Order: sequence, then C-alpha cells, then structure tokens
Amino acid sequence: MSDSFKRRRRGRTGSTSARFRPSQLVPVESVRPSKIGKAELAACGAVAIVAFALVALIWIVTTRAVQEQRTEIRDRAEQALIGQAATMAETIGHELLLIDQSLTIVQAAWKADSDSVDLVKWQQKMPALTAVADDIFICDEKHVIRQDILPQAVGQGVGAAYVTFPHGSLEQFESDGTKNKESLLLQGETGAPIDARQFLMYIVRPLDHPKGWLIGASYRSAELTKLFAQAALGYNPVVALVDTQRGILQAVVGPAARRPKTDVSQSALFGAMTRSPSGTWLGDTVIDGVQRIHAFHRVANRDMAVLVAANWNEVMAPADNLAAGARSLAFVGTALVLFIGGLVLWELYTIRGHRRQQRILDRNKGELERLRNDLATNAARTQLNTARLQVVLDNTADGIALFDSSLRLVQWNHPFLRGIGIEPRQEMPLDTLLREQAAAGLWGAIADTEVEIARRVGILRTGDPAGSPQSGPDHENLILRGLPIVEGGFILLLNGLSSWVPAPPPAPATEIDEPAPEPAAPTPIEW
Repeated sequence: MSDSFKRRRRGRTGSTSARFRPSQLVPVESVRPSKIGKAELAACGAVAIVAFALVALIWIVTTRAVQEQRTEIRDRAEQALIGQAATMAETIGHELLLIDQSLTIVQAAWKADSDSVDLVKWQQKMPALTAVADDIFICDEKHVIRQDILPQAVGQGVGAAYVTFPHGSLEQFESDGTKNKESLLLQGETGAPIDARQFLMYIVRPLDHPKGWLIGASYRSAELTKLFAQAALGYNPVVALVDTQRGILQAVVGPAARRPKTDVSQSALFGAMTRSPSGTWLGDTVIDGVQRIHAFHRVANRDMAVLVAANWNEVMAPADNLAAGARSLAFVGTALVLFIGGLVLWELYTIRGHRRQQRILDRNKGELERLRNDLATNAARTQLNTARLQVVLDNTADGIALFDSSLRLVQWNHPFLRGIGIEPRQEMPLDTLLREQAAAGLWGAIADTEVEIARRVGILRTGDPAGSPQSGPDHENLILRGLPIVEGGFILLLNGLSSWVPAPPPAPATEIDEPAPEPAAPTPIEW
C-alpha cells in the first residue's frame, strides 16, 4: 500500500453521510421560549391581576379622597356664606325696623298735633333714623314735598327731589366699608376701594290728615358695605339686596356693581330664592355672568333677600391644589406598581427562558455525544472499507490514479506508482506529472516538450480511447488513458504492464484505535 493511501486512511473521518452536521443541533443562542408553561402563565396572570388591582385601588382611593375633600371644602364655603347672608339679612331687618319705628313716632305726633311737627327740628331727636336714611319727608296727595330735613327738597316732587343724590350710581367706599371722601384719596395705603351701587328705596306711612298725605324716608344701607368688607369673601365676590316680589336689584356691592344686570326675575337663581327663605345655589351670577357659589337669606317680614356669592374657582382652589397633589402621587404610585410588576413578569419570563435553554442544551449535549459515537463507528467502518479497497487496487495489474477537478493528483495505487516512471506526489498537477515524464525520457525524442504536454493533457481530459503512449519499467509499451468523472476531475488508467509486483507490506501501526463508546441515551425535553 502506498504512503499516500496510508495518509488518506489516517486522515479521513468517515463518509459524507456520517459526518457531523451542526444543523442537527438547536442553537442555544437563538432559543426563545415560544410557549409559556401553565405554571408560568398562571404566575404571570396573577402578577398582572395584582398590578391592575393595585392601580385600580390607587385611583379609586385617590378619586374618593379628592371628591371628599371637594365636598368638605364646598360645605365649609356654603356654611360660611349662609352665615354671612343671615347676618346681613338680620342687620338690614333691624335697620328697616328702626325706620318703621321712627316713622311711627312721627306719624303719632302728627296725629296729635300736626302743627307742632317740624322735621328739621325732629332731625336732632332721631340720630338713629338719619344714620340709615338720607332723607325724611312729608308730601301731599300729589307727592309734592311739604317738609324735609333737606330744605332744598321742599316744593319738589318726591322723585325729582332726589335726582341729585347718587342713588343707582356707582360709589366707592374704603376697604373697611366706611365712606370718607378724603381718605379715599389714599387708596394705596388703606387698600383697594369697595364698589357699591344702591338704588332709591322708600319706606312710607300714611298720615291721618290731610287725606292722601304721606310721611316717608329713603333707605340706603351702609351696613351692607361694611359687612361686605368684614366678610373677606376673596376675589370677585358679590353681595346684593334683591326685591323678591319684582326680581329687581336694590343694592349691589363688589366688582359686579360696575355694570350690573338689575333684572334677575327670569334667572334660575331667583327661582331658588322665591321657593325657599334661605339656601345655596351654584352657577353663573345673573348680575355679571361669573360662576359663583351663592347663599341667600330672606329679610324677616320683607319682600327682599340678601344674596352673598363667592367666586367658585377661588373657593375650590385649595381642593384643586390638593387634587393635583393627590393625582400626582397616584401617577407615581401607578408607575411604581407597573414598574415592579414589569420586573416580576420579566423575571418570570427570563427564568422560563433559562430553564428551556438549559433543557435544549442538555438535549444538544446528548445529541452531540450520540453523533460522536456514530462518527467514530462510521470512521472505523470507512477505514476498514478503504483498506479493503486499497488491497484490491494494489493487486490490480493496471495502474489507477485519481485527479480532482483542479487536475491535481489525489490518490493512486501501487501499479501506477511502479509504471508511471516518476515519483508521484500528493496534490501534484497533471501537467507537472507529464513534464517530469518527458524529462525522464519516457516519451522518446520530441521536438517541443510544452506542445507535446498540451496535446497529451487534451487527450487525457477528453477521455480519448487511444490514450497517450509511454515506455514501461520493463520496456513495454504502456498506454495512459483518461476517464472523466461527471462530478469533476478524472481517473488515469495505466494499461500494458506485463508483470505484476505486489505492493510492499504496510508499516506497523503506531496508533491504537480506541473502541467506540456506547451511544448516550437522548435527554428528554420538558415542554
């Protein structure tokens, strides 16, 4: 057996079908769990349910807390406004009662002795009345003033006598509710002035004689402005005195007094005021269209009610601030719960993936061990078959050599080595082999070596039966023929050797083949 065949036998690892194919293993790096086990699925579902339950609980508690806080703040504001309205109604009731009592005294004195009644003189005796009334008058049946604490009003009609008074016109009071024209010039020091608009109101009583004569007093409540200043109702509040019989404003205090709508008879607020002696109402103030929370209280035994209103946005500003803070905390809590839930789900996902990767890795290890055992078995069989084939080839009378698709020598038998006339080498090109034959004189005398080499290569590659003649080791005429292979390359046949010489015995083996191990049992995979 030739050295080439010995090297080929030791270097070969088996047939193509028995070689290890990486595609037979599942790559661990590319493994991703495609299905989640029932346990992991149940755990993920439980985590998701708990997370969503916590988020829902956070927002339910936050919403309820915000709603309760808003309700509490609104209740406190309503109670404060109701108290202010009741206080103002009580004060106005006392003022009107004072006017009534004072007019009753004058009425009785007129009945006893009308000639002795002089309102200018009586003005000094009724300081309480003049504190709440700008004017006291006596008029005849034609409503012409006959007596008045204001001498310039005598002889004028009741309505015409007061055109010079600022009834119904915009007035300004100090920040404490008092009126002092001189201190109003120092608005920057005493605070912002209070706007007020009051309309002319009369309280009259009949005199027993002459027929149709009346005694009366005008009413302008300065206490309304003072109470407004003391109430501290915040930004843009309103205090009003409403005629509940006609639905007409009689007095307005606050920023709404600048351009008020005096007729409120068609509003929902007026409907609530006529249905109940006191209460609250939320909506747009009909006087100026600003949304406020209103409280009203009926003046006792009078067709008028006091209306107190505070700006809704300012009343609920603390609740809005608390709600914003509560929602911010709820958002933070929600984000934290979702983050923790996501970490738990990812951990479950990762653990499941690692377990499955470990199972696949164990299976691949078992499969790899089995393939190694199969490879060792196939390699031993291949070596045995190769040895048998080599024995057959070496004991054949014809020389045989195998060239690959690049026309390089791959394998040969002993008759080819003996008859080719040169020493072949592994990976030896065909033209080199022919060139060394020509140099050894195996072709006889030739005119041009390269031309002859090219001619012989063409004959061998085309498989010409005539072949290429040459001289043998015993001076016999040998024929070198080529047999092309469809897959590539070709076989060289050297025919005509007259004697057969056995191949030298192989060298003693220096390597001891280990017995093939038993194939490992495949590792079961849990899904």
